[in-house]
This record gives sequence, structure tokens and C-alpha cells, in this order.
Amino acid sequence: MVNDTDHLVITASPKPLSSYTHLVNGPSWYGPTAYVRPLGWVVIHGWRMRAVYVPAARNEGSAFMNHVALIWTTAGHTYGVGVGGPQSNAVTLRLAETLARQLVLTRP
Repeated sequence: MVNDTDHLVITASPKPLSSYTHLVNGPSWYGPTAYVRPLGWVVIHGWRMRAVYVPAARNEGSAFMNHVALIWTTAGHTYGVGVGGPQSNAVTLRLAETLARQLVLTRP
């Protein structure tokens, strides 16, 4: 269950991105010193998502700092959803999965 101490972030790129780090840092991406820590893979709605942890020390300025994020590419776009809070990464990953299960992508 998401509570008032959790922080939710959702982002999308208008084109596919090959770098998870680039997605979580967006326009503030500062190259090779930025880093995300892979946690595993999950599949939700047929989307194969990479689960990562985004450490603040290596991603300063990112809205995803200290968040567990799920990142995937589909239909020519890369998406990311992240949850940050006081829980362990395992608990936060389950919250991110719950959030991702509620997503519905639609055309404009």
C-alpha cells in the first residue's frame, strides 16, 4: 500500500532509450558518472520491465533519486515508474509493481 511517506514518479520518452540511467535522469543526465543498480526483471501486462535502484549519490537532481524504478520500452517509447520511501528495496519494488499493474497506455 502506498502511503504519504512514499514518493511516486512516472516519466516517458518520446523515443526508445537504451540507457536506464538516461531515462531516470532525463534532461539532467550528465553522462558516465550517473549509475543505476539493476535489481532484476518483472513482466507486467506483457511488458518486460527492468527493475533498478537509483542511488542519490550517482543521480543528483533526478526525480528518481533513492527510488526503485521499473523501466520498459514499448511502441517506440521508453517508460519509467518509480517509488521511493522508507521501506526496503524489496518492499518498494512490490509497490512499484502494484503501480505498474494499474497503468493503461493509450494513444493520443
